[in-house]
Amino acid sequence: MIAWRNTPARWGLVARFLHWTVAAFVLGQFVTGWLAETTADRDAGFGLIRIHFQTGMTLLGLVALRVLWRLSTQPPAPAPAPAPEATSMAAAAVHSMLYALLLVLPISGYLIWAHMDAEMDVLGLVEIPRLLRPDPEDERLRAAAWYVHYAAGWALSGLTLLHIAAGAWHGIRRDGIVSRMM
Repeated sequence: MIAWRNTPARWGLVARFLHWTVAAFVLGQFVTGWLAETTADRDAGFGLIRIHFQTGMTLLGLVALRVLWRLSTQPPAPAPAPAPEATSMAAAAVHSMLYALLLVLPISGYLIWAHMDAEMDVLGLVEIPRLLRPDPEDERLRAAAWYVHYAAGWALSGLTLLHIAAGAWHGIRRDGIVSRMM
């Protein structure tokens, strides 16, 4: 029987689906963001950055759902072989920073996109509300949002690699942590 909710032994289907879907979207965001910034073709770059915006807004919704789901359900019980306190605290800090960055990035991206006065839809299906209309002559908000977005993107890249490395370490140790999310 499929456990939709978390059990004492593992994360439920909803938590696992949201985790891996967010992971796939983050990978897509890295690729489209990188390609949009490095392409020499301005039209292709704008098309990629439009996809990046639409995916980012979808990712914001998925992260919001993930946070709400996480707050409404009990996590699995601690692993059978508990980690040292410092390791557990580091893991909690990395997870918290991942969540924070997964919120900061789409919000800063939204501010950049709003400054561009571009269409605010996602695949023509959902219109994202335009909460502000920055003065196109005043670049301060856009520039600040871009620097935050850029730095947060690199921070998310580093923390994601750390998260993957920790998962690989747990997989090598076969301590049951990875199998709880598979």
